[in-house]
Amino acid sequence: MPESPLTNLFRYAWEYIKEISGENAYDRYLAVHAATHPDRPPMGRGEFYRQRQDEKYNNPGSRCP
Repeated sequence: MPESPLTNLFRYAWEYIKEISGENAYDRYLAVHAATHPDRPPMGRGEFYRQRQDEKYNNPGSRCP
């Protein structure tokens, strides 16, 4: 059964919200990690987000004042 245009619109909007909120950053990290470091295990989700927070707060020059 084909999906309705409304369903497609909702799916597109949901993916867009996840992208701008950073929710899918871990999924992107996994894809890049698998392509560039297949011999090493990836960080867990919690470790990934902890590292992102540490980088954010330890490098204040990377943010707007």
